[in-house]
Amino acid sequence: MLIYGYRASHLLTEPVAGTCPACATSDGLRTSVFGRYAHVYWFPLLPIGKTGAAECAHCQFVVRPKEMDASLKQAFRQLKQRSRAPWWHFAGLLVALVGLGWGLVAHSNDARANQSFITLPHKGDLYHVRTANGHYSLWKVQDVTGNAVKLLANNYEIDNQTKVNELNRPENFGSDPLELTRYDLNIMLAKEEIVDVERPAEKN
Repeated sequence: MLIYGYRASHLLTEPVAGTCPACATSDGLRTSVFGRYAHVYWFPLLPIGKTGAAECAHCQFVVRPKEMDASLKQAFRQLKQRSRAPWWHFAGLLVALVGLGWGLVAHSNDARANQSFITLPHKGDLYHVRTANGHYSLWKVQDVTGNAVKLLANNYEIDNQTKVNELNRPENFGSDPLELTRYDLNIMLAKEEIVDVERPAEKN
């Protein structure tokens, strides 16, 4: 079950001039501001505004913003403007930004690795290819001779890129290689017809 909603934390409290509308005590009112934030499983995601009230220190009568007179409402508005949400109200945004940054770096590293593997292909490299109907399949480098690259095409395809490695079985590859140049492969990579390149770890 997903638990989400919003909560509030105290930001600022200050005394304010005025008379309590309940007990008529002079200069006993204090205005407080609370920052509201959205949460999932009580983990703060982002701030969603401020709320607050005035309270009498003598009788603890609470005056909501809608019940405040003009002078008290003005003081409350000024206090809201001066109050600042703590950094942890932004925790969800910070985590999202870190995740986005990590994702961009990882994508950039993957792109550089793919380009390197295509430029200097090795026997055994595995190409994740997008087929004409939008599915995915595999090509395996059988041999590299000069500018020519011989590839064995997989006889099967799948509609989920993340599961394409399920097709990586020796019996699934054809026996007649197709031959392309490194230039052809670079074009396919640029057109995202080759979406990823795997290079098996070299054994010592």
